[in-house]
Order: sequence, then C-alpha cells, then structure tokens
Amino acid sequence: MVTCLSLSYSCLKSEVVDHHKGKFELESMDDVLPLSIYCTAMAELSHGASLRNMMEDYLRLNSNLEFEKKLLCNFDCAVRYVTREWADEYKLAQSGKRE
Repeated sequence: MVTCLSLSYSCLKSEVVDHHKGKFELESMDDVLPLSIYCTAMAELSHGASLRNMMEDYLRLNSNLEFEKKLLCNFDCAVRYVTREWADEYKLAQSGKRE
C-alpha cells in the first residue's frame, strides 16, 4: 500500500510536468494535496481510513521512511476531506437544500 501511494505520487508529478511541457512542476506536498484529494475521491475507496491506519502502522515500524510519512499525511488529509466535506455536500444535494 505504501508503495502504491509512492507510485501514485511519482505519476502525478510526471503527468503535471508532461502536461505543462516542463514549465510547471509540483514542488511541495501542498502542491500535491489538491490532486491527492481529487484522486482519493475518484478512487471511491470503501475503507480509506482503514487503509490509512494500516499504512501508518507500517511506517511507525519503519522510522527511516520520512518521505512516505509525508505522503501518508497528504493521503490522510484527502481521506478526511472526502469522507467529511464531500459527504456533507452530497447529503445537501440529495435533500434539495442549498447553501
């Protein structure tokens, strides 16, 4: 799972560079966060928080994986945002209420 998270980060970075023909690059984890949120939402994970917890347990045992811990932090933010914010917006849309 951690490897998958790392590979998805690499793919995101590559796609952004390719799309912008090298004129723009994702430089910080803050640049990656909106894309992480989008990918997490589109993946329709049924147990995103459980996946996050399993990866956290693994990383806790492997203290030398600092970069992966940053990726997990972004994934955690994405899972929390999708499960809370998007779920609330979906419920509002379904009930016909508008803000």
